[in-house]
Amino acid sequence: MIAHVAAAGEQRGRVVLRLTQEPAHPMALEAAMRMAQAFQSEVESVFVEDLQLFEWAAFPFACEISLTGRRRIMITPERLALDLQHTAAALQRRVGDLARLFEIPFHSTVIRDEPVNAIARACAEHGPWNVVVLAEPLAAAGTVMLRELFAAVSGATGILVVGPNARHTTGPVIAEVDDIDHLEPILRTAEKLLGTTTEERLILLLAGHSESETLEMEGQARLILREPPVATIARVVVRDGAPIELAERLRREGSGFVLARFGGLLAPDHGDLHHLVQSLECPLLLMR
Repeated sequence: MIAHVAAAGEQRGRVVLRLTQEPAHPMALEAAMRMAQAFQSEVESVFVEDLQLFEWAAFPFACEISLTGRRRIMITPERLALDLQHTAAALQRRVGDLARLFEIPFHSTVIRDEPVNAIARACAEHGPWNVVVLAEPLAAAGTVMLRELFAAVSGATGILVVGPNARHTTGPVIAEVDDIDHLEPILRTAEKLLGTTTEERLILLLAGHSESETLEMEGQARLILREPPVATIARVVVRDGAPIELAERLRREGSGFVLARFGGLLAPDHGDLHHLVQSLECPLLLMR
């Protein structure tokens, strides 16, 4: 499936930027704007007030303890709501300023719910063509959360994430393909993103378990690609199902954007994403 985003005014979707009480990564915010630019769409920032936090705050023993252990501040649902209100306002202003800089239509909202349900509700309002951007860096154990989002948020065609070491959105756009059936939709999305950067290189990175498999994929890809080919073709062998080589190859290429299929070799839907998260220096768009 192409990671399509509805154009501004279509009322059929947009870039949904999920904000939480966790610090937002600058590269995630910029990537949200570039995604909206690519599809001539709009951004809606959704600040999620995690319902579980309020359930915890309702306990009489809930308190905040300083790092030294010398200060204890009692937490109440009212105090928590006020703190989150201030955090949300500051983040929404920051996103709004960035949207104006990129000349992107921008809306903001606050939803109090369980995090996955909150995004499912937001996407259902204007779906079905939304891309969800997670503002906080993805953790190594983020596979479960991504799996839950893809399962629950039917109105999302893709999820865009960054790692804690993300530092740029400039560089070639890399479309990682490990199943030739997904080549065309990933490539169409990559071409859209290419138009938002000064970098004119698009790399089609074919990944497989053996040299012969990647050679066969390259032959099929060349039959699919138009002449002259829009992308430079590269190949990488992923040994023993571990995506270390793949993650390292992306780092060496100095990629500005990476696109891949969730559940594929780069971002499997089981285990952890330690090597990918630590090596990722640019935004990663995961598609269904």
